[in-house]
Amino acid sequence: MRVETEGGRFLGHVFDLRSHGEPEHGETHDARAVNEVVYGRPGLLERLGIIRAETDAIPWEAVKEIRGNKIIVADAVGREKRGTGK
Repeated sequence: MRVETEGGRFLGHVFDLRSHGEPEHGETHDARAVNEVVYGRPGLLERLGIIRAETDAIPWEAVKEIRGNKIIVADAVGREKRGTGK
């Protein structure tokens, strides 16, 4: 899925969803809270085990909606990625 800001700025593609807590072993649960969306090239390389990198991650609270094949996040996330702060 693509990750875009509410204003339409493309940030990258989703490569992982993270949940706090210990990994499940054996018994699985029907639901588990998602805490972060990991996206971008470093996220893919880390997910594949090629590198250990600081990934781009968005807190789930910044997700405004899921629309088709896009995750729409708050515009403030896009400003932070450009280095202009909130």
